[in-house]
Amino acid sequence: MKKLKQEQKKNIVRVIMLIMAIFMIASFVMLPAAQSVFAEEIVDVVVTSFETGKLSEAIEKAKDGTDLNLIKKLAVSGGTMNAADYSAVCGYPNVEFIELAGCETENGVIPENAMSSRNQLTYISLPKNTETIGTRAFSGNRKLLKVSIPATLRHIGDYAFEGCEAVEEFSVPAELETMGTGAFADCKALKSFELPVAITEIPEYCFSKCSFTEMHFGPQITKIGNGAFSDCHDLTDIYFYGTEAPSATEGAFQNLKVTIHTYEGGKGFDSLSSNFVSVGYDLSADSVYTPPKPSETTAAVTEAEVTEAANDTAASESENEESESVASEEKPETTAAAEDNKPAQAPAASGGFSTASVIIIAVLCCAVGVLAALLISGKNKK
Repeated sequence: MKKLKQEQKKNIVRVIMLIMAIFMIASFVMLPAAQSVFAEEIVDVVVTSFETGKLSEAIEKAKDGTDLNLIKKLAVSGGTMNAADYSAVCGYPNVEFIELAGCETENGVIPENAMSSRNQLTYISLPKNTETIGTRAFSGNRKLLKVSIPATLRHIGDYAFEGCEAVEEFSVPAELETMGTGAFADCKALKSFELPVAITEIPEYCFSKCSFTEMHFGPQITKIGNGAFSDCHDLTDIYFYGTEAPSATEGAFQNLKVTIHTYEGGKGFDSLSSNFVSVGYDLSADSVYTPPKPSETTAAVTEAEVTEAANDTAASESENEESESVASEEKPETTAAAEDNKPAQAPAASGGFSTASVIIIAVLCCAVGVLAALLISGKNKK
């Protein structure tokens, strides 16, 4: 009888241990979902001043202990940023909205690779004194929808915006002087671009894989680099408002079928003809190129405009995909809005504990404590 009771106690302990083990495993599985539940903790972080090179410290102070994965909006309204400060901003992986128009960048230059491949970034305004955007400074920002560029900008570096495939328009100042190789390559949603009068050359692969349907060139364009418009499959018409053709190789218009429209009597345009490029001398004499007007400082885009653009993008993608759900067919806007408001999943590496994490850890500690107490009690009875 005594052995039977002991065996029953052992079975009870085994059952309790099994329940605790299942609970612990379930807790770890449910942790990401729990973090989503606490998405309302997401905060805006604003830095009004900082010492150059120490923006990281200023952000840490401003966020006041908030889990870095919950920060989605960051504004820097004073101070001067250098390379270390751009790296500091990149240390917050889920930031979507970055406002830098109130601060300055050191020597007017945004460093190379300053903010490339930010997985969640949808909007950024550049520092108010920006003159040069460095090589690949914003490349690979595939969710980027809007860029607010100040009137001070004069130079765009090689591949500066390569792979920003969601941006439909770049409003560059009329005073822009140079663009680098592949500056806007693989910007698949880019549909229009006004060429400033100071731009005389379209660099190699500058607009490769963009979504232009037509382009307008002023007479100042003297050269079109190899691959400049390669794989722009929607580009069908180029209007050249000059009497002498720019120098260009067949590779400039690789993999597209396009017609170049110019004035009757234009010189050198026949050399551009190929199997895929035709020339039409059909521009009327009163057709004149209208260059972009000198610009004032570009106003920062509001969060509402970015959100609207994100919703439009989500709705457009939804139209191109087949839906198997009747509910999503009836309420596409609701679905798009829900996806847009869905908090980004936190990466594996975390710089702090969210409230959800603390609750889960506390429950696990309690479970371990209860289990330990049961085991000790069992030993004492023996």
